[in-house]
Amino acid sequence: MSDSTNYFVAAAVIAAKLDRATKVSQRLSLTASNARVVVLRAGESAAGFRPLTDAIHSLADITVSSSKRINTIAATLSKTSVQMFRADRALKYFLDVYARAKGSPNLASLDESFERTKAEYERLSTLYRKQVKNLGDELSSIESELRSAVILKTLCETEATRAKGEYREAFISVSRNVESTAREIKELIGYSRRQVEILK
Repeated sequence: MSDSTNYFVAAAVIAAKLDRATKVSQRLSLTASNARVVVLRAGESAAGFRPLTDAIHSLADITVSSSKRINTIAATLSKTSVQMFRADRALKYFLDVYARAKGSPNLASLDESFERTKAEYERLSTLYRKQVKNLGDELSSIESELRSAVILKTLCETEATRAKGEYREAFISVSRNVESTAREIKELIGYSRRQVEILK
């Protein structure tokens, strides 16, 4: 048994951060859609930007779906942490009663409930460890995907300099949005990864 209070607090904080990451990821999807509109308007002068809009859209789709999946894992982990905390607390109450009522003739009547609670705590602990590992793996995966955002931003800037007149600023804006959105998601993911270390 261990003090599970920090566990479920950390899991709840992670769930909240990842919910935010999901919302930010949806902004990246909007940026991709805006970029496509600009490319259509610009026509041939933005031919080089067209494949980049597909790449931004692909990154947005991956990020949104990964963020949602990670958020679901974090929310489930938060619930498991609460259940584990309750089982842990119940075990402590049992042990306290065993210590205080030592030698009592009716003490053995608690044994079945105690063993059942202990088995439930062990089941939850195993589930918890599995969910923490799963969360860590998913966070690593989305971090890898977000590395491509730096390359995308650079390519967008390069293509923006080739665009003519009014569209140049629009493409520069797209590249800035890709960078700022990806940076915000990375910060939220990085924070969550540090919190996962507390949960291990």
